[in-house]
Amino acid sequence: MRSFFLYTTAMATLEDVARFLGLSKSAVRNRVNALGETLDAYLSRGERNRLIFEGEAVAILRRLEELRESEGLLIQEAAERLKWELSYTEQPPGVYIMLPAEVESSVLKEVVQELCDERDHWRSYAKMLQSVLPNSLKWLTNISPTGPSDRRLN
Repeated sequence: MRSFFLYTTAMATLEDVARFLGLSKSAVRNRVNALGETLDAYLSRGERNRLIFEGEAVAILRRLEELRESEGLLIQEAAERLKWELSYTEQPPGVYIMLPAEVESSVLKEVVQELCDERDHWRSYAKMLQSVLPNSLKWLTNISPTGPSDRRLN
């Protein structure tokens, strides 16, 4: 099996992570406790002792939820499985989603297509907004890409 590496560098608060995962703050704390030292390197404290999650911590928690939902595991079981995945010595540290080689190509093609579709949606939305700009702001149309051939947004 080959792996698809998921990596992110953003910072988030407990509230942000709870909202992103669709969980309560106490549910996120339960998962952080279940993972124990696994997350320590990716957690810090902000002002007023607020818990701050680096992007890697969010990705690890997301993978924990994927394991729980897809395989029907309890939090502690999913945490143990995830710890094993993260300690797999043939891979650099990080969060991995294991995919058979033949599936990896099609999954990546789907992801790229979804991203292109989303880009095209927002491009058409921007063009619609440009069309209703008042004359005093028409100069803004000169700073935006004209279309798909303009590589500034591609």
